[in-house]
Amino acid sequence: MQSTRRWWSYENTVLAILSLGWGFLFLERLDINYLMPSMVKDLHLSNADVGFIAAGFSLTWAFSGYFGGYLGDLLGRRKPILIISVLTFSVCSFITGLATGFLLLLVFRMVMGLLEGPFFPAGQSVLLAESSDSRRGFNLGFLQNFPSNALGGIAGPIIIVALATAFGWRNAFFFTVIPGIVVALLMWKFMREPKQLVDNSLNVASHGQQRQTEKTSPWEVFKYGNMIICMVISVCLIPWYTLLFSYAPLYLTEVRGMSPHTMSYLMSSVGLGAAVWGFVVPMISDKWGRKPTMILFCLISILGPLSVMYLHGPIWLLMVVIFVGSAGPGCMALYMSIIPAETVPRKNVGAAIGLAMASGELVGGVGLVSAGGVLANHFGLVAPLLMSGGFALIAALVAVLLRETAPLKLQKRLAAKVDVFPNLEA
Repeated sequence: MQSTRRWWSYENTVLAILSLGWGFLFLERLDINYLMPSMVKDLHLSNADVGFIAAGFSLTWAFSGYFGGYLGDLLGRRKPILIISVLTFSVCSFITGLATGFLLLLVFRMVMGLLEGPFFPAGQSVLLAESSDSRRGFNLGFLQNFPSNALGGIAGPIIIVALATAFGWRNAFFFTVIPGIVVALLMWKFMREPKQLVDNSLNVASHGQQRQTEKTSPWEVFKYGNMIICMVISVCLIPWYTLLFSYAPLYLTEVRGMSPHTMSYLMSSVGLGAAVWGFVVPMISDKWGRKPTMILFCLISILGPLSVMYLHGPIWLLMVVIFVGSAGPGCMALYMSIIPAETVPRKNVGAAIGLAMASGELVGGVGLVSAGGVLANHFGLVAPLLMSGGFALIAALVAVLLRETAPLKLQKRLAAKVDVFPNLEA
């Protein structure tokens, strides 16, 4: 009985509640992609319109993510931000079903992005404060990727397409408001505001309270080289992800002639791969280091869009290769959460995570995804998927410039230096 209590600690409670919130948020973000084949016909949308809708969401998500993270750092209160965000984005998902054309749909999704943006940096800041050192990488990686892909990527396409088939695509959006209300109640009842987000330096105990009272600037995180590199990688991997999820369903149904049912299972393999790699990649990086892990799995991610276009054969084989090639979200956990958290002082971690997310959403999710939609109009649906694979390759090349931050890797390097230069130990 005692061991059970030790395992189900408050740390696990926070991880579970935030995981539900982030999972349902992503279900509501991605559901429009699974319903897009039906929406394109009913609302008379072009391929460019699909890209602009995804880009509009990313635009408002980017600004609210960065400044929402900074606001949490400034106020030192993140629980109210989380509760308000989860309630309001659920309402916006509900009203998406009321859209009657491109312009109204674009406005609804932009408002939804504005309200969803603060959830991730606020949630990761809370989890960072409540995480033990031995579980930091696992917790942050698990929250970012497993629930979002398990609910949004694996269960999402099957459930949403089934609801749309039975009740129509508009009614499928109406079901999404219920989980948000449940998660908000769980946060209000069982989560507390972290007492302090102490600095990640060696003298945490003696200086934590002092650092918590220091003023923070939204621009302070720009002085760290790793942050600039993480922003560039974000600009590449956000469009890798968005273009793959936005255009793979259309490519599979319109170009390859698959049924919506078959498409939904193939997209579920994308979600399954993202969910598994999402916490496996950060766990691997604890031993291998953040930098080599980032390079390797960015290269593997090229397989995702390429297999959708060019791999022919049994459906099960396509599902396996797509699963392997959906490793990008594991890299997202590194550049968006773990490396920033290990690079900047803890008092700036919300702004750092928000910045890594916002840069990718703004430049990659808005500009590059919009360009992908325009190119799809001119060159067909193959264009945005080729762009997706190309951005994964660029991210791998940029990751070569990262400075290592994994604690175990740094300790090994220090131990090696001490062996060579014994005087360093003193």
